[in-house]
Amino acid sequence: MSNGSAAERIKYRQENAVDPEEFLLDLGIVELTEDGENLQFTVEFADRLEEQLEQVRADGVDTDDIATMFGADESDVSVPDRSYTAYKTDYMVRSWPSEGALQLDVATDRELRAETDQWDDVPVRQRYRLLQSLRSFLDECLFCSGPISSTDRTVESCCGDMTVFAVGCDDCDRRFLEFSADAIAES
Repeated sequence: MSNGSAAERIKYRQENAVDPEEFLLDLGIVELTEDGENLQFTVEFADRLEEQLEQVRADGVDTDDIATMFGADESDVSVPDRSYTAYKTDYMVRSWPSEGALQLDVATDRELRAETDQWDDVPVRQRYRLLQSLRSFLDECLFCSGPISSTDRTVESCCGDMTVFAVGCDDCDRRFLEFSADAIAES
């Protein structure tokens, strides 16, 4: 829902936001780990996601996939001139730490749409965040079966050095998540 006034968009987000954990548990997408401390994909969802990812890798990602994911008209989707994987929908540029992360989001979006009609009702911004979060549920890389680990490193940005945490594959070096230490501190 990108149309309407700011007040209408805020009201829509408030009325349609979901509790992420409850939403995913109710759909059978995730389950508690054996120790009951964390969430993990159910075996069934992981298998279906892997099949979706194979299809996305075979077909590639196009503007229609992005339009569907973000509830935009395909004519409002473009590829901005960036040195990283990104798409622009309407006025918003969204980025991914790798082409693999984008493919995984498209596959997850497709599978969630196959699971429930409620996915389209979840506000776009929350869908985007849920897709990002679900990338952290990988135990092994769906591209090469390598181990997934997290690291931190210092990178230089326009405003100085900052620590970035990354989740990625140790074998093929695909990055699935990147976030700054400041983003963690603000949570």
